[in-house]
Amino acid sequence: MITQAQEPEYVQLAEASPAMLCRDAPPEILEACALDNEPTPFLEQFFEAGIRAHARAAHGRELPQMYVNNAILVLWLRACRLYTNGLLGVTDPDWEKEFFSSADVTPS
Repeated sequence: MITQAQEPEYVQLAEASPAMLCRDAPPEILEACALDNEPTPFLEQFFEAGIRAHARAAHGRELPQMYVNNAILVLWLRACRLYTNGLLGVTDPDWEKEFFSSADVTPS
């Protein structure tokens, strides 16, 4: 369980790790995604930091807020699936993909 005191550390991790692969995503983040029926404000902040850092690193540009909002939902859903597949011992098709990129997310 991620505490409020730990949240800034995870946001910093997202900002510093734009090319993180799904297999390297913090298990605590995946679990936090699966515990709620929608992204919490903290998870929105975490994903937004990673999405924006990824766009700057991969494409050298900022993204419109509407795109970021959509990507947060797509990546949150994938994180829920990654967590569930991990519990079930099922290989996820996105395991080797970049965690903060929504460009090639496998549909759930």
